[in-house]
Amino acid sequence: MKISMGPVLSLRKSESGKWHISALVIVAKDTSYQQAIVSSDATISPPVILMEHKKEVVLRYDLAVTRKPHPIIVTYAIGAGTWKFAVPAIGKIPKMAFASCNGFSDPKAMKNVEDKNALWSHLEKLHDEPNGDYNLLIMGGDQVYADQIWNTNELKKWSDLSRRKRRVRAFNNTMRQQVNEFYFTLYKERWAQKEVASILSSIPTIMTWDDHDIFDGWGSYSPEDQGCEVYQGIFDVAKRHFSVFQLQVKSDQSETRPSALASQNACTFALEADGIAILALDTRSERSQKQVMSAQSWDAVWEWTNGLSLASNAPLKHLLIVSPVPVVHADFGSIESALNWLPGEQELEDDLRDHWQSKPHRKERLRMIHRLFALMDDKNIRTTFLSGDVHCAGLGVIVSNRSNSPGSRASVINQLTSSGIVHPAPPKVMGYLLENLSEAPEEVDQGLSAYMLDFPATRKKFVLARNFLSLEPDDKDRLWAKWYIEHDLDEPSTKTINPI
Repeated sequence: MKISMGPVLSLRKSESGKWHISALVIVAKDTSYQQAIVSSDATISPPVILMEHKKEVVLRYDLAVTRKPHPIIVTYAIGAGTWKFAVPAIGKIPKMAFASCNGFSDPKAMKNVEDKNALWSHLEKLHDEPNGDYNLLIMGGDQVYADQIWNTNELKKWSDLSRRKRRVRAFNNTMRQQVNEFYFTLYKERWAQKEVASILSSIPTIMTWDDHDIFDGWGSYSPEDQGCEVYQGIFDVAKRHFSVFQLQVKSDQSETRPSALASQNACTFALEADGIAILALDTRSERSQKQVMSAQSWDAVWEWTNGLSLASNAPLKHLLIVSPVPVVHADFGSIESALNWLPGEQELEDDLRDHWQSKPHRKERLRMIHRLFALMDDKNIRTTFLSGDVHCAGLGVIVSNRSNSPGSRASVINQLTSSGIVHPAPPKVMGYLLENLSEAPEEVDQGLSAYMLDFPATRKKFVLARNFLSLEPDDKDRLWAKWYIEHDLDEPSTKTINPI
């Protein structure tokens, strides 16, 4: 059985001293789908077919790993290949990495990058060091870049039509076939690259999507454009591939991810893992110019947070919320105005409308912030946002003087922004604007303020360079957030987050 892409590991759920991991592969159709082999600390189920595409099939193998009082290495074999991954000791917070923006929005940008996968190689180097094993890789959106979809034959013809004709044109079978081919090939080629494949096969992942996993700016277009049959047809195909490759569930939507939140139509999911909880928000499936997530999805989120308890083997210390777009960032409303005179930057306008500070989204953002501070008071846990999207590194905070303990750690929410692991940074003039538009704190509400801090060991609030983030626990339940910045990889920029 020859594997043409994979394995790609995914942490599906954590419960009762077990980690449930899945491994996804692409193999030739009509071959004998071999049973995987695992070391003694794990059991494995027969492969499940998630998707068929021409002469290939996507398979998922489900592994259940029994946690031990000490860290363990699980070895697994599929076909002729053998791989391994590390599982933390029972009761210990996992060592994690966070990455986003794994690709290029414009192929021309590749010419300005000496080694497109240099940061993936450095993550692999860290992972291979003695005692360097990462247990979890959180991927915060734009795992692939689908912007070249408009070069497919039928969509290119459609794009040449007037807007009025585009809005009424049907999404025909030829379009659907070409779009299916595009997304399948995109995932296969992007994730089969040597440096990427090495990490995805050796560190279990958690992934949520952002606009480029569909196409640039999805959700921020006018209702007439976003609701047209062609846009909706593309989204349907993109979501099916997201479900298969990132969530590792069947493309026919006959199953959901085990950690998916109940009573929602989107793909938000959450899990607890000994001392931490991770909430991965789906901020694209229901996005429009008026909302980021539906009221139904927010109800599902707060239902889950209300039920947060002590993890099975360690008290819950920290809630990590994956919001692909940063909740704390520069004032993008002002930047959008500035783009009217900045030559060549109008292409960023869709991204600006995506932001939480955009006027239509500010009330939704405020409700979320209020609920999180109440949660921190109630559950006595820290909350931290993990975000990507903006192609730079940054550190922000939201501070409350309204909590039960103003001035304490319970009154601060950190925002860790890391982007991108492959996509290059914006031009220096954009960095100048970001700095100047982040000087003053934002008054989110009475007694609530948000602002960007100087990035560790710099006098700037944003670092315009490719980067990824390492989240390393210590024996005092602190998380050491370390940004690995291109051209300075030997000296990570560090922020310590203490438990409450």
